[in-house]
This record gives sequence, structure tokens and C-alpha cells, in this order.
Amino acid sequence: MEPSESISPRRHVAGWLASDGGIALILALAFPAVLLGMMPPITQGCDYQMIHQFYKFYLRASIHAGELPLWNPYVALGRPFLADPEAAVFYPPNWGFIVLPETPALFLFLAFHFWLAGFFFLKLARQWAAPREVAGGLAFAYCLSGPFMGRLLAGQLGYFCGLAYWPLVFYLVERLREKRSWRDWTRLVLVVTGSFLSGSPPCFWLTTLAVGLYVIGVHLGWPWRENARRGLWCLVVLVSAYGFALLLCAVQLLPTIDLMMEGNRADSSVQFSASYPIDCRWLTSLYIDQPFGFWPAIGWESNLYIGLICTVGGLLGLGQWRDARIRGLCLMGVVGFILALGQGTPLFAVLLRVLPGMGSFRLAARYATFLPWALLLAGLIVWTKGGFSRLKILFILSVLFAGAVYVVWHSQRYGITGAIAAILLAASALVVGWVEPQTWARSKSVASGVLIVLLCVDSLLGARQAWASYKYLLVGKHLDAKVAVVLHRENLYPANGVPPRVFIPNSIIRANSGMKYGFSSVAGFGALTSMRVWAYLYLGTGYRIPSYQVVYLSDDAYRAGPFPFPGMNIAVGGVYGASELFLNLHPGERAYLVHAWKQVSDWTVALQQMVQDHSDPTKIALLEAPAEGPSPMASDASRDEAVIDAFHRNSIELHVRSSAPALLVVAEAWYPGWRATVNGVPAEVLPANVWMRAVRVPAGESRIELHYVEPSLALGAVISLCALLVLVAIGWRLRRMRSAQV
Repeated sequence: MEPSESISPRRHVAGWLASDGGIALILALAFPAVLLGMMPPITQGCDYQMIHQFYKFYLRASIHAGELPLWNPYVALGRPFLADPEAAVFYPPNWGFIVLPETPALFLFLAFHFWLAGFFFLKLARQWAAPREVAGGLAFAYCLSGPFMGRLLAGQLGYFCGLAYWPLVFYLVERLREKRSWRDWTRLVLVVTGSFLSGSPPCFWLTTLAVGLYVIGVHLGWPWRENARRGLWCLVVLVSAYGFALLLCAVQLLPTIDLMMEGNRADSSVQFSASYPIDCRWLTSLYIDQPFGFWPAIGWESNLYIGLICTVGGLLGLGQWRDARIRGLCLMGVVGFILALGQGTPLFAVLLRVLPGMGSFRLAARYATFLPWALLLAGLIVWTKGGFSRLKILFILSVLFAGAVYVVWHSQRYGITGAIAAILLAASALVVGWVEPQTWARSKSVASGVLIVLLCVDSLLGARQAWASYKYLLVGKHLDAKVAVVLHRENLYPANGVPPRVFIPNSIIRANSGMKYGFSSVAGFGALTSMRVWAYLYLGTGYRIPSYQVVYLSDDAYRAGPFPFPGMNIAVGGVYGASELFLNLHPGERAYLVHAWKQVSDWTVALQQMVQDHSDPTKIALLEAPAEGPSPMASDASRDEAVIDAFHRNSIELHVRSSAPALLVVAEAWYPGWRATVNGVPAEVLPANVWMRAVRVPAGESRIELHYVEPSLALGAVISLCALLVLVAIGWRLRRMRSAQV
């Protein structure tokens, strides 16, 4: 008997690095290191600068101050923070920003999601019996693709996180499709929960629709009755997993629903949901790198780039209809692209009526994400099976060549890129047509290796081109710190903590920067804003409320002057097109007493009177029926006083002196969760003057405390806890059953 050979530690490490886990780890460490080390770093991405940088800072600052981040008084006159899904307060990978500085926390955050995307893409490929080198190349291509890397380069962290879950979701769905098990169902529930909590409800919706279409498509075919029965059962399993996951997410879901009901996108419409569509020209962005496509207004929303090799392989794969997986991918990709056309087809309006929640999401172009994902997976299947047809390849290359010629002819921005693609396609067609099939068969492994190397190089060049296009979008818009210096110099940061209010254009400061520098911005930058505030800001400056743009206050509003809103306590303002700041010599008070009031039917009527009739909120308060103010009595307003003693994130402490019963009006945004006590007795917080808060106070001296309680947080926490206990019980039961079998 010969002694067994010992494996050296070096060979053991090399073998592990070549495994799925090793390849995924390399991707997970390499990509964040490059993205954070390059100049400028990934933190220059548009949405990261405008939203996530400040959200991470605010979350950390709130927890370190011993406060729950329930309310955000620094943006859009005040708005919920925890209820905002982009804050991702309950997403565990986000908690690293609480304990670590921004750069290392972001590195770990990105590394986890790159590992998630890479490792489970490899697992899915291995489940489909794909060779490791092919799986690794396509995983690399996915991580650098336009839909995935493009989102990250644009700073859309939540969307990037949601797409990182796609390989894992499809991997588990495939396992459940082949063999139903409670263990995989439980895993799918946890994965779907993570996908929702990661901070992008639109991406979660896309994930749900993509998986549903795939499952339906897989079960289209003969024998129809058997496939229909199995498909229905798979959909039941899928719906139950998603439903249970939403119960786990109730602690975030219910506050988010509350915010949506009060927000500026509560009323859905075909025009809103189908806004910013694409057209058939965008198909060329699959293989011609066009980070801004044909319409720069939607930029990364239309970046579908996966490269020439992946596109050809995917189209070859989609032609293999006999494979059930291909049928599922075809249905998913085709329906996704049709939906991305918006109102260009009747399918969008039909699905809008039957699919719950679809009307809450805009940007129809996002549905086109289904197509590159379908092509990547179809290429994985066909690369595994082999048997390429020369005629099919030549036909596909010819069609793609025609698309490249179209880009050269019609696009000034990407004409050179299209010309390069056309040359490569023509050269590829010559090679395919010249070399005999027997030669390809003899050199299959070499040709495969060369194609994978070229695929990786192509993906790297595509990501580089995308970053070159996106990194300069916000250059120069970093005067937030200088504005804070001006506010300090003018002694506008009082000792009681009231943040000075500013109305400054986006060309000077980032709308959410007050979360870091301590001032309150009239505007904000985020997916959901109180409709009361949103409508007042637009109509109050003389402009119509936009139909599609619901994220930030447009530049037009800043043309109305630096201080266009009465009773808002704006200390510093600006005007669009000018770089200078204006100091308000008479800003008024953040809190004041009003003895006169008028009842209106609802806030829209109050809005009309504020805007058209120029009602002065410091003289008369507009209350919404059935709310009423105190009974009118003789009063001496010169003796009235309303003083803010302490201003915190979730509460305000005041004391007042009133000559008669009055209304205390606070120029902060009203929201259903605000509560009050007057001299220790609970009191109602009334909406006044469209967006302000009002509290009835008696004559004499009183102490008032306003505090914010997230309306649905307690109920959501109870539901989430109960669902978690049920899931733990299922896991414990499954473990007992496995132990008994052993």
C-alpha cells in the first residue's frame, strides 16, 4: 500500500480560490477596492451624493445620540425617516454604517452584495451543470453589466442591492421547481425579506414580476395539463413565500405604506407609471456601450449593456425552445421589454389594472432589466449544451450589425462606439464563416477560453465607459459646508437646537445636506414627500405640480425669489441662476400664537386660499373640518409669547404665554404620527395652513411637548415578530425531523 500524497497548503489555497466560493470572494474584495480607490471614487455617484451619504450619516448620528431615527426635520420641512424605504433602517448590512466610518462600512457593504451576486450566480450555473470557467465569466459579466454596475455607478445603492439578490432568488426558485422542500421555502422567505428591506421597493417589485413570469413561462408546453398543474402549484409556493416575507417586513412595510398614502405618488395613473419609456432603439445598448442611450434624461435607467459575446450567446440560447428554462426566460425578457415601451403597447395598461402596486412605481424603462438578465441566463444554458449552429450565429451577427450601423447613422454621442461594434461584428462574421466546423470542434476548449477572456475585457471596458459618463453629473455642487459656515457666521444656529431654514437652489447645495450640516431645507431629494408640502411648494411659487418628476423640487420654483413663502421662517434664500445668498432680515418665528381661525373642508381648499387668496398664516389659521379652534375671546396679542425651549429629531419642547385661548402654530410639516401634551395632558396635533402643525392652548402660561410616534411601527413590529417566531418554529421542526431520520 503506497502512502497517500499530502496536499501542500499552497495547493489547497489555490484549489479553494478556484472554487465557487473563492471566485466570489475575489470578486467581492476586488470590485469595492477598485471602486473606492479610483479617482473620483464611487461615492461621487449621483444618488449616493444626493441621498445615501446623508441617510447613512443621519442614521449613525441618531443612534449615537440615543434617539431612534423616526423623523427627519432637516428635509422638505420635515418628513418621516424610518418610514422611507431608501433609509433601509432595518436592513442588517446597513448597520455597519452605525459602528464604522463611512469608507470601511461602504467597503463591507459593497463586498457583501458583490459576493451575494457572484456566488449565487455561480451556484445557479453549477445547478445547470455549466463549466466553472463559463460560470465565472458570466458571473463577472453580470457584476459589471449596465443594469447592475450601472446602478451602483449612479449611486443607487438600494437598486444595486436588490439586483444582487436576483441570482439567489432564481437559484432557490429553481430548487423549489425541481423539488419542493420546506428548507428551501424558508430560505426563499428570508432572501425575499432581505431584498425588500435593502431599500428599493421598485426593484423588489421587478424581482417579483420577473420570477413570476419565469415560473409561468417554464410551465408552458406539452403536456399542457400536467404543466399547468405543476405551474399553478409553483406559483402557490412562490406567492406563499412572498406573502410570508412581507409579514416579516411588516415593521418596515406598514410605515412605508403610511408614507405612500400621505406622499406625492399616492394616486397612480397610466401616465405616471409609464413615464420615461424606451423604444426599440435601446436594444442596441445590449451590445453597444451607451451609458446614456438615446435619451440622456433617463440615463442609467436604459443602460442594458452586457456585451457582444453575452448578447450573441443569449440570442442563441433563446432559440432553444425545447428547454423549459428557455421558455421561461423568453417570456420574462419579452414581457419586460414590452412593458419598458410604456404606452407604446396596450399590455402596460392591461397589467396596470390587474397587478397590485404596479401603479406606485414610475419609469417604465426599468422593466427592460428583464431582457439582459434573460440573455445572460440563456447564454449560460446554451454555452453548457453546445451545438452552435453556424447559420444561426451568422444571422444573429447580421442583425446586430444592422443595429450597429443604425447607431453610427443616428447617434452623435455614440457613433464611434457603434462603428467599433460594427467592425467587430463584421470580423466575427468573417471568422465564423471562414473557419470550418471541424476546426471549431477540435479547438473548442481554446476558443471557449479566448471568448471568456474577451467577455471579461469587454465587461471591464463597458463599466469604465459607464463611470466616465456618470461621474461628472454633480461636479461643483458641494457648497453645503460653505452655507453652514455662513449660517454660523450670522449666528443662525440657536442654542435651543432649532435648525435654521434655507431655501437654496440645487445648483448651490444638495437638498438633503442639512441632515449633515444641521440646517432645515425647504426642499428635499427623495422618492416620497408629503403631498401637502409638495403641492404647496409648487403652487406657492406659481408653478404646476409635475406629473412625472416626484423626487426633487425643480429649478423653476427657485425663480420665485429667495423668500416666497409666508410664515415659513426662511432665514437664508437663493435664486436660480445666481450664486449669491440672501439673508432674511425678518424671517418671522418658527412657532407663534394665532387667535383667529377658519375652518375649510380639506387641505386642498386651504391650499387654494393660501396660494390664490394670499392668506397670512401668522394672522389666521386654516383648519380642516371637523377640527375647530378655541372660541374667540378678547385678547391682547402684544403680550403673547411662544418660545421653543428644545428642538430634537423626534420632539419639540415649548412654553407659551397667551392672553386668551389660542392656537399654537409650528412651522414644521404635519404628519399623522405627531402627538402633543399641554401641561402634561394629551392634546391633538391639528393640520393647519395646508402643511403646518397646530395645538390648542389655554390662556396663561403653558408647557407644550410635541413628539413623533411612527403610526404603524408598533403593529408592524408585532406582526414581524410573530412571523419570525413562526419561521423559527418551522426551522426547529425541520431540524428535529432530520435528526429523527438520521
